[in-house]
Amino acid sequence: MDGLTCGLRPGELLGLGWDNVDVDQGLLRVSRAVNRVGAQVQLGPTKTASSRRQLRLPAAAENALRDHRARPLAQQRLMGEHWQDLGLVFPTGRGSLLDPANLRRSLRTVTEQAGLGRWHPHELRHSVASLLSAAGVPLEEVADVLGHASTRVTYATYRHRTTPRRPPGRWTSCCYRPEPDI
Repeated sequence: MDGLTCGLRPGELLGLGWDNVDVDQGLLRVSRAVNRVGAQVQLGPTKTASSRRQLRLPAAAENALRDHRARPLAQQRLMGEHWQDLGLVFPTGRGSLLDPANLRRSLRTVTEQAGLGRWHPHELRHSVASLLSAAGVPLEEVADVLGHASTRVTYATYRHRTTPRRPPGRWTSCCYRPEPDI
């Protein structure tokens, strides 16, 4: 849910700690990321300085995080002394860092089973940028949400048209048929 509503990079999503989330205030602070360095999965800095940001949580994400909070706590009780308490929002079943490859594999499985094809977590960022743009959010604000230092990358790479291009007045608004020439 956070990937789709907040536009987080996969590593940022996996690096979220409960100390970065304030569901009562509706805020999420991106300050670190999970990265693969050789064969190791490590918690470290975000990709860039502008990637460190605070975001307002949409209501759907707030509610999802409230509901999700109980899962790691239940798993922690189940694992007992074998639990590795890193305070992560999205840990493995043992509390440790989740490998970004596992996130990719899980999302791919879910989207294929839902009949949506093969999705990569980064496509959620593209969706956020496109949906925000379609809703009229200024490009500068979309860039801030995605953690981009400028609008250049946001515009060129992430923002995709959600409606087809059509000449004004030449197409009907509901079904994209050419209007009859009179």
